[in-house]
Amino acid sequence: MQALLRDLRFDGRAAGKLKAGSGVIALRHSPIMKRVAGTLIAGVMMAATAWPQDLPPGVLLLSRAKNQAKEELRRLENISCLETVQREYQPAKGDMRPLDTIRLEVLFDGHDEFFASPGGRKFSEQNPIRFAGSGVLGNGVFGGYLSDILLNESISNEYRGEEEIGGRHVARYDYRLPLMWSKNTVQTPEGSGTVGLHGSYWVDPQTYDVVLLEVVADDIPPTLPITEMTASIDYARTRLAGDLVVLLPDSAEFRIAKFSGETSHNRMEFTHCRVFSAESTLSFGADSAEQTPRFGVSSVDDTLRTLPAGLRITVKLRNGISGDSAVGALIDGAVDGNVTVKHKVVIATGSRVLGRIRRLERYSDPFPYFVVALEFTEAELHGIRYRFYADPVNVEHIAGVEDLLSIPHATETRGLMGSGSSITSKSDTMWLPDLPGVTTFFFKGRTLDLPQGFRTTWKTRPLKQ
Repeated sequence: MQALLRDLRFDGRAAGKLKAGSGVIALRHSPIMKRVAGTLIAGVMMAATAWPQDLPPGVLLLSRAKNQAKEELRRLENISCLETVQREYQPAKGDMRPLDTIRLEVLFDGHDEFFASPGGRKFSEQNPIRFAGSGVLGNGVFGGYLSDILLNESISNEYRGEEEIGGRHVARYDYRLPLMWSKNTVQTPEGSGTVGLHGSYWVDPQTYDVVLLEVVADDIPPTLPITEMTASIDYARTRLAGDLVVLLPDSAEFRIAKFSGETSHNRMEFTHCRVFSAESTLSFGADSAEQTPRFGVSSVDDTLRTLPAGLRITVKLRNGISGDSAVGALIDGAVDGNVTVKHKVVIATGSRVLGRIRRLERYSDPFPYFVVALEFTEAELHGIRYRFYADPVNVEHIAGVEDLLSIPHATETRGLMGSGSSITSKSDTMWLPDLPGVTTFFFKGRTLDLPQGFRTTWKTRPLKQ
C-alpha cells in the first residue's frame, strides 16, 4: 500500500488525480491542488485501505511495476553489455539498405549511458556516434528510456487491458510525457532539440517486469530537422555471475526520419553482459579531458580472458531445453571434441561452456512454431574463465529445427471485365540475424524438445575489429 500511495502522492510540485473507473493515472501541476493535498491524501489512504477492490484496473500492478523497475535500474549500474548495432539507411529516393555494423560496450549509471570500445575499460559519456563517425546511432535504450518513463512523476499513464505478446499474457499501459517536463534531447548533425514522448509499455502481471517499451517523439521543435523518431525495446530476465538475475534490455530498434526524406534505422542487440563487484567504484578522473568513468581493479570480470580467434568449437548441451524453460535460464554446455592448433590440443573435449536462453517465443499462426535463441558467454578451461566471443557456424538439424521459416499466404487477383478471380499461393521467408555468441533458429511443432547433447558449432573471432 505504501508503494501505491507513493505513485499517487501529492507534493508542492505536483498533485495526483485518480479518475475512478477509467484506469487513468495522471499527475497535474496546479497551485490550487496544493491547498487540498493533505485532505486528498487522507481520502486516498482511506479509500485504498477500506475498498481496494474499487481501485481502477491496473493501478496496483503499475505501482509494483514502478518499484520493480527502480530496483532493476539500481542493479543495472553494476553491469555492462556488448551492444551490436546493425545500421540501415534509406536515401530520400531509394530503398532501405544496410549501412554497417557497430559494436560497443555500454553501461548505465542511473542517469546517463556510457560507451567504450568492445572489451574496453575506459567509458565515455560522449554520444556514441563518435565511434561511428557518421550517420545516426541511437542511445537511451540500455537504461535511459526505462528510467525516464517508469520513474518519472510527470508521466501520465492509462491502463489499456491485457494482450498477448510472444505467447505471454501482459498488461498494456499507454503513457505521455509533455514537452515541458521532458529532458529527452535528440542530436543530429543538422541540429538538436528536446522532445516530448508518448507510447506504450507492457508489464508481466506475474513478475511485474516490463517486457516491452515503445517510444515515440512528439512536440518536435523547429531546431530539430526530423519528422519522426521512434524506439522499441525488448527486455528479458538474465542470470549473470553467481545467482544474480536481472532484467536487461535484450534487443531494441531505433528509427529516425528527416525532413530531407532520409531515414535511418538501427537494430540493437545486447549480449556478453558483465557484472562488476560491489567493491568496484565508478569514478571520474579530475584531470581527464573527457571525464570518463573507470572501474576499480576489484571487478569480478578482471579474470575473464579472450579465446584466440579462428578456433572452431562444437558445443553440446548437458541438459535438455523444453517449451517450459524460462528466458534467461542458465544453459550448461560442454566442448564436443578436442580443439587443436598445429596438432596441439588447446581446448579439451568436455571443457565447460556456460550461457543462457536468450529467446523462447511460442507462436501458433499460421502453424505452431517456436523462435529459439541460445547465447553462450563464457568457457572454462583448466579453471580459467574465457569470454566466449564467437560466430555461430552450424546448428544440429534434428527434427523440427529450421534456419529459415516459410510462412504461406494467399492473395486474390481479380480479372478484367468480370472474368473472375484467381487465388495465388505465396510465402514469406523469415530469417533471424546472427550475433556473436548467439545462435537463433526456428523449431516447428506444438512442443519444443532440444535434447541433451544437442550441438551447435562456433568459430571464435577477435574481440576488437
